[in-house]
Amino acid sequence: MTSARALSAILSCALLAAPVAHGSDQAEQKSTRPQLTAAEASLYSYKEVLKYKGAAGNEIADPWDPLSDVLVDGAPAKPDYIVDAAAKADDTSVFNSVQAAIARAVADGNAQPDASKPPKHAGRLTILVKPGTYHELVYVPPTAIPITLIGGSGDAKDTVISANLDAAIAGADYARKFGAQFAQTAPAIAAMFAAVKDKPMVETVGSAIVWIRGDGFQARNITFENAYNKDRGDAREECPPGGCPTTLVNGTMQVVHHQAVALMVDGADRVQFENIRLLGYQDTLFLKAAADGVTVRSFFDRSYIEGDVDFIFGDTTAYFYRSEIKSLGDRSTSYMAAPSTNYLTRYGFVFDSCRFTNDGSANALKGKFYLARQWFHSQRCTPYAPVTVPQSVEGYACNPGTGNGYQAPNGTISKQVLETVGKVVILHSKIGAHINREHPWSNWNNKGTLAYRPVQYDSNDYWDNLVAVHIDPVAALGYGARKEPADHFLAEFDNMQE
Repeated sequence: MTSARALSAILSCALLAAPVAHGSDQAEQKSTRPQLTAAEASLYSYKEVLKYKGAAGNEIADPWDPLSDVLVDGAPAKPDYIVDAAAKADDTSVFNSVQAAIARAVADGNAQPDASKPPKHAGRLTILVKPGTYHELVYVPPTAIPITLIGGSGDAKDTVISANLDAAIAGADYARKFGAQFAQTAPAIAAMFAAVKDKPMVETVGSAIVWIRGDGFQARNITFENAYNKDRGDAREECPPGGCPTTLVNGTMQVVHHQAVALMVDGADRVQFENIRLLGYQDTLFLKAAADGVTVRSFFDRSYIEGDVDFIFGDTTAYFYRSEIKSLGDRSTSYMAAPSTNYLTRYGFVFDSCRFTNDGSANALKGKFYLARQWFHSQRCTPYAPVTVPQSVEGYACNPGTGNGYQAPNGTISKQVLETVGKVVILHSKIGAHINREHPWSNWNNKGTLAYRPVQYDSNDYWDNLVAVHIDPVAALGYGARKEPADHFLAEFDNMQE
């Protein structure tokens, strides 16, 4: 801690209290705020976290230093393409929409170079977006040459890509609303659109306003917004009035939630964002691996992300540096992150030198919001606690299997789903008064419902929880032995709390 920061801590914040032990379902008491040692924290530097890619458990070293990239300097870039809604478009270098410029960049990047002419680019294609609000979707497919998107001023608020789209909209309605912008575009982009429009509902993946699949994509000085509910607020609960009854088998599972993604990074590696703003409520930022248990990396620097429920979620490795993470209090409960990191993946989400703020709402000021709950991704039943099955003469069961399903009173759960443990580490950050001081990490849904899983702070918790419900990690899941030393799933180091 620098002297300036130490002085700031004395003036405005108190250092986090020592870890508090509390009673739990486990035999031994666990700290609700596990802290790293200095030696352990050194393993969470951005260079170390972003060093690895590939299959979980067999990741390879591929060093990446995003802070050495010219994107961070903020120097004016010489664009290959300009987006200006007020200009006369020539569809070659000047465009009226961001998606049209992306389509041209994709086509130019895939074109065979002319050996008789100097290259148009030096390993990257840059799109400058003039200030304004662009009401559209932006899809970036896998690209031969990476693309950089830069807002036309130094203030990300001046350049906005915004649309209103939620997970419950029918595919046909999505096609009617957005089809025109994809009528004539690059085949790879048209394929992304087609994959969504043919669904009964677009679902969470299809609700993304900006969808990135291209390795090496960058963005700077720009806002990505999902405007769903932004005109009226998000004051609707996850469960019906009165809460989620623990006797209801499906609990929260059958409730329409309000997923509406502003930015989805989908299987893309070495994706970098500098001074961007992500606006939404539930599921604002989705960081998605191309396949389960495959590590790809994203880096967010000096950025702003807001939302209310699970608004930073997914299964990739991501580093958030010098950024503001704001919890909105329209709902009475808020979860900042919902990681589904694989058990064998080295790192999940790491927040370093960030500020966790709130909107000053009455709900936020109650101090009961959470930093994260670990996403029990794709489960259909829980082995971690019994569930009451109405009108059933058989006992409830959820056993390991090759797939995930539930037909009352019996269900199966796969190794792949059990391994979605979720990892978050927060370092050198300031945590606002909206976060629950004693219990900042939450269970996944309520005990007594099919969606329940207890919070798991480390790999010992994961192992012990399996053993407690008679799932043998060695015989049933094929592990050699528990990890020694234990792998941290949820932890903090050198944080300050209001």
